[in-house]
Amino acid sequence: MNAKKAYTAATAIRDIQRGRPEKALKPLEKLIKDTPDNPALWNLKGVALGMMGDHEASLACYEKVLIADPGPAVYWNNKGLALQNLGRYAEAEAMYNEALERDPESLEARYNLANTLQSLGRFEEALEYYEKVLYNRPDHILTMLNMGNALAALRRYESAISVYEEILEICPEYPDAAYNIGHTYEEMGKTDNAVEWYTRTLEIDPDYHHAREQLDLLKKD
Repeated sequence: MNAKKAYTAATAIRDIQRGRPEKALKPLEKLIKDTPDNPALWNLKGVALGMMGDHEASLACYEKVLIADPGPAVYWNNKGLALQNLGRYAEAEAMYNEALERDPESLEARYNLANTLQSLGRFEEALEYYEKVLYNRPDHILTMLNMGNALAALRRYESAISVYEEILEICPEYPDAAYNIGHTYEEMGKTDNAVEWYTRTLEIDPDYHHAREQLDLLKKD
């Protein structure tokens, strides 16, 4: 790749990193037209399309990537994410396992696999992978949030609340954690606690509609 093309690719990467995938797409397509067998370019296009919500087209890109270069774990992980976003969880699980075969320490593949296992209702297995992520990234908020959700699904409510409270210690203004505490208390039949935490959620984010809806329902009762 010559200097001009390398600069174009770098610009596309920056646009993706800044959350502007639609801006990255056109130069990527031009680069791919010139070098159609470059897996890195197809991977970037897949990322951009996935960010734009076109997961079928994103998946097609990753399939091209893996034909050209099946080595890097990130390519398998990215294909898994496209499948996961399409609701094809069993296939996604297989892709994340392929990624972990190539890079057993991949936090991204572990995290995505945990989410997929949770979507499949395999909560205990999901917890194992969330714990592995948190061993290396103990302050990873989304992992903690989803771990709490898995615990709540297993009716381990007190443990779930403890995880959500840990999130609020790290990030006191994180409304999802406050809402989930309220929802967990509601599942436990502790209405007063649920009202308290739904109210707290709305103090953090007045536009948090689910908290407003649940609070209104509880007050009617």
